[in-house]
Amino acid sequence: MDKRVVGTLLGIAGVLLWFMPWMAFSMGEMEFHQTGSHIGGIAYVLLMSSLASAILSWVPQPVPRIIVAALSTLLSGFFWLNAGEEAAWGLVWLCTVSGFSLLQAIERNSAERKSEPQAE
Repeated sequence: MDKRVVGTLLGIAGVLLWFMPWMAFSMGEMEFHQTGSHIGGIAYVLLMSSLASAILSWVPQPVPRIIVAALSTLLSGFFWLNAGEEAAWGLVWLCTVSGFSLLQAIERNSAERKSEPQAE
């Protein structure tokens, strides 16, 4: 599969995971879940960075995508550390998808650097 399509699918998966449960907690016998939309604030940066990662996978320069994917990975990891034991599957998978997106962007950057003819 083309690297751009994989990057787009990873970005779309990140957008969809933003709406999935990030934290699960209970009060008495009732269970509650929080998603990225419930958290708000800086969590909207994760939504926009996943969307930007999907769009930037079609741009020839991979450096902006590396920056966006690194930001997304760091923020989702930050939320996961803050959630602790209450972290739900949506946040864990968002962090994983962001990490894969970062690795793919770095791989694409190194592949393009190798294919460039060296100036003499």
